[in-house]
Amino acid sequence: MLLTLLRAGGVADVRLAPEPRGVLLLVFFASLGFGAHLGRLAKAGKGALVICLAVLLAIVAQNAAGLLLARAFGQPAALGLFVGSAAYIGGHGTATAWASAVPVAGALEVGLGGATLGLVLGSLLAGPVAAWLMRGQATSATHPASAAQAGGQHTMPDAHDAAAPVRGAPFSSDRWLPPLLGLLVCVAAGPGLTAWLGQAAGWQVPTFLVVLLAAVALTNAADLLRRPFDTQASDLVGTVALRVFLAMAMLTLDWAELAEHLPLLLSGALVQAAITSAIGIGLVYVLFGRGHEGAVACGGFIGFGIGAMPIGLAVMRRLQTAYGDAPRAMLAFTLAASLFPDTANALVIAALLRWLGAGG
Repeated sequence: MLLTLLRAGGVADVRLAPEPRGVLLLVFFASLGFGAHLGRLAKAGKGALVICLAVLLAIVAQNAAGLLLARAFGQPAALGLFVGSAAYIGGHGTATAWASAVPVAGALEVGLGGATLGLVLGSLLAGPVAAWLMRGQATSATHPASAAQAGGQHTMPDAHDAAAPVRGAPFSSDRWLPPLLGLLVCVAAGPGLTAWLGQAAGWQVPTFLVVLLAAVALTNAADLLRRPFDTQASDLVGTVALRVFLAMAMLTLDWAELAEHLPLLLSGALVQAAITSAIGIGLVYVLFGRGHEGAVACGGFIGFGIGAMPIGLAVMRRLQTAYGDAPRAMLAFTLAASLFPDTANALVIAALLRWLGAGG
């Protein structure tokens, strides 16, 4: 039934990957949208706003660098986005999604290669940079309550949020049915909304971006009505969909194309690592107060900005073990990096593609 709805809505018209890959992609982006609780982000305080500002600056800077690199290597400008934020802030899933929507030769290979190099560089670079910032600072541990606060980062927002859902049994239908129905609504409505935007407003955007924004609107409406979705359940569904989607995408990877773009990939990785580190030190560390918390937040931002969210969190946990707890940095990073970047990244990339298509 779902495939019938998607065919009727015109999935093929927006150049998604062939079914069932297109369906898996839509499910993944709907799950990302379900995690964007704007009300929680607004309550997170100055630290979360600093991380959001740094993420937005990194998205713009990474894409600007990617466009310049593409020009330097004589490649289409749009390919520069795949050595920009599509691969580094976005990661494997975002890079593959945009490669399905943008008809540029080598986009999939460059995007997946850049995302993989980002994971390696994020793991290698974030810890040493933060440790260098720590030198000369007091390393006294915080109160045990702070450690409990930092260790409970994944549940803290829910514990203090009046709109947080009450967790049910792991396999209870009462827990799984609402988020699954929400995902189905967004995925089924996405193609129709895309076609309507194209006809009514002349906006040619990929269906997965429309599905993402529809999920953001739906989950925040549910929060306002105090009937929030269980995002743990939707995250699990989205993660499974992404892993299956990436496995299918890797089977179609052209290794000769990847080797051809290796100089661009390696240059892009080094440039993006330098840009992200500069933003981490010059913005995150400074605005957090040039202290212990700022160094931990900087390490997490670098690990996330060129790698992935798990790398950023792992770096921050190692730094806390070695130098003492940083609960404010951990809470701000966890909230901002999980709620803001995917939506902002998708909107910036869509705007840049529209600009490039208009002759920019």
